[in-house]
Amino acid sequence: MRTQFEMEEEIKNKFLEFAQKKAPVKSLKPERFIHKMLKNKGNLGAFSPDGLDEKGLERRNPIIAVLGDSVTAGHFEWTIDPAELLKGIGKEALEDMEDPPRFAGPLEITDAREVYHERFRMKLIDKYEETSVSVINAGIAGDNIIGMERRLSRDIINCQPDLVLINGSLNWTADISLLSVFEGSVRRIVKRIQAETEADIILMTPNAEGPSPFNPNGSTLSERVEIIRKIATEEGVCLSDTYAVWMDFLNMGYDVTKMLANKINHPSKAGHEVYAIELMKLFK
Repeated sequence: MRTQFEMEEEIKNKFLEFAQKKAPVKSLKPERFIHKMLKNKGNLGAFSPDGLDEKGLERRNPIIAVLGDSVTAGHFEWTIDPAELLKGIGKEALEDMEDPPRFAGPLEITDAREVYHERFRMKLIDKYEETSVSVINAGIAGDNIIGMERRLSRDIINCQPDLVLINGSLNWTADISLLSVFEGSVRRIVKRIQAETEADIILMTPNAEGPSPFNPNGSTLSERVEIIRKIATEEGVCLSDTYAVWMDFLNMGYDVTKMLANKINHPSKAGHEVYAIELMKLFK
């Protein structure tokens, strides 16, 4: 399925131009991954000036793994009114997930062609023209950082990627747990990837969000963003601060709901492009 949602053309162009011009945040660079993008060109060592890799194996094409939620999975606009979704689920179904609700078709448009990490991959190919790079999409709609930690071995560590993007700050409410639990989960994910792989890590802050019928008591997203920034500094990993771009742009008077495909937290195609723009600033 292809997303049909488009931002207003004038606002979209201003948003993309703003993102391009905004100075990147201070961050480490993914140096090991950059080295592999330069050296691993899919050739036999006998035909390459760089020879075999450090383990005496043929140099494989670099692999990126992306851990996240519905934004990473590539979800865009609703196919039904979310108010009808809430009505269809009902309080009893939420409390008894052994008998979850059934729906006739997809609830949201999924368009993997437009997702930010595919745009990022294409930009990397443009920059490193002799290297092929693959992306493992470990985004699951509706998941939060606790679920991502639970499936970390299967979805990330077992793949032994060269670069890991972590974009897991959405889908968190006070009903789930305290912010200290969120912080602990993010930190453990980072430490495990550092200990069990040779991958560089980029912690990502998310896009901004609008009012949500699923979280009527308000959001702590800004606090979660500060936690991500703090962990990036303290754990010595890279930071791609997309949230800063969104908030600076919104503070100029723009309506966030007109920039979100589902009016809640799924960015438009332009919003995914901004994610990719911010990621590429780490490669300049």
